[in-house]
Amino acid sequence: MTLSSRNIPSPASALRHSSPWIVKLARLGYASKGAVYIVMGFLATEAAFGFGGRTTDTKGALRAIGEASFGKFALGVTMIGLFGYAVWRLTSAVTDAEGRGSEPKGIALRVGDALRGLAYGTLAIWTFKFLTARHAGGGNQTRTLTDRVMGMPGGRWVVIAAGLGMIGYAVYQLYRAYSGKFLKRLDLTSAKSELRQGVERAGKFGIAARGVVFGMIGVLLIRAGMTYDPSKAGGIRESLNALAREPMGRILYGGVALGLIAFGVFEIATARYRVMRAV
Repeated sequence: MTLSSRNIPSPASALRHSSPWIVKLARLGYASKGAVYIVMGFLATEAAFGFGGRTTDTKGALRAIGEASFGKFALGVTMIGLFGYAVWRLTSAVTDAEGRGSEPKGIALRVGDALRGLAYGTLAIWTFKFLTARHAGGGNQTRTLTDRVMGMPGGRWVVIAAGLGMIGYAVYQLYRAYSGKFLKRLDLTSAKSELRQGVERAGKFGIAARGVVFGMIGVLLIRAGMTYDPSKAGGIRESLNALAREPMGRILYGGVALGLIAFGVFEIATARYRVMRAV
């Protein structure tokens, strides 16, 4: 007996009618992601302009949240939000809740959703371990993974290919920022014109800055593969440090740091105005 003959709704249809809690968790997830980027960008901005601060990554930002006043509570809410974001992305990938379709482009976007879901789910688990005083390792996980991959046959070429892929992703983010395509899933009709302009500007600046960071991560991966030296690989923190060492590095570093704050603000706006199909 077919699915339709038994009058059983499709997974996406069932999700739209029976899982509004996923949407609420997803909105909290976007807000939590935004808070993490704001903290990360704020610390980097302080470092760039000589007011203290430090270059860090998402885990470093989460540590900073946990160490602040009322940090345990704030970090607990952030952890729930990260879990919610992971659930939303994985659900979207499986059920096509956002209507990406089954064409090659749509499949690629859904795979990207799944990968983001897994990444933020892992980050949420790390946050839980940190919050409960269990061992929550830090360190350069990109470097560790690169080292493992290079130990495999043809591993250095896999690392180089990953670096090229990261640069390709960075170029796409720059295109998104320039074209304004990121606005198509937001419903800003209820927002005042000044707020709409602010969201658009924050999105363009933030997504472009994030694209620069991921582009530098790709460059570091390619360097690691070409020199057969995993220590040259790195994540967000190492990418920012590498930007600071470039010509006019302090200006570039400071601009990207401010851009990360803008991206965080945009993600918080996304939590409010994103159109969620899973309702």
